[in-house]
Amino acid sequence: MKQQNDVKHISKIISYWLRHKPQEAGIELDEFGWASLPQVLGALANRGLTMTVEELHTLNHATDKVRWEIDQANQKIRATHGHSVSVVLLEKPTIPPAVLYHGTAVPTVISILEEGLWPMRRQFVHLSSTPDMALQVGRRHGKAVLFEIATAALVQEGWLFYHTSDNVWLTTAVPAHYLTLIS
Repeated sequence: MKQQNDVKHISKIISYWLRHKPQEAGIELDEFGWASLPQVLGALANRGLTMTVEELHTLNHATDKVRWEIDQANQKIRATHGHSVSVVLLEKPTIPPAVLYHGTAVPTVISILEEGLWPMRRQFVHLSSTPDMALQVGRRHGKAVLFEIATAALVQEGWLFYHTSDNVWLTTAVPAHYLTLIS
């Protein structure tokens, strides 16, 4: 496998292509967000970044947040969450834990308290199963703060949740009155 900084760089490139800009790599996504695995590996090779399918599997499981789903039998790959391009979710709604978490940076706190959580440039709001994971996400944009989401109450109100990987949950939005700022 590549050096650690190369691995992180490759992970970010693949995620970017599969979530936001497949055309920049000459990759085509089907309506469900699947891309040809050979196309993705070829796009990497065109940029001087060679990987095997085995290395791609290892890279995908190198963190506690799985970013892609690989269908080796059909030679396909897709991002599990975070899309700004329109894709059809195959996952069925799932009942989430009674509480989920959302980490964000300090400058967004006031707007979230007033307006709730919205997907912004993505299709869904991303929530975490653990406070630590949510804070890790929030730190990507500066000093992190943590919101607790009363998901049990949202489910009772008819909101749908999708479980995409071990720690990531999706929903369309979270109104402000279901949020509690906890740190």
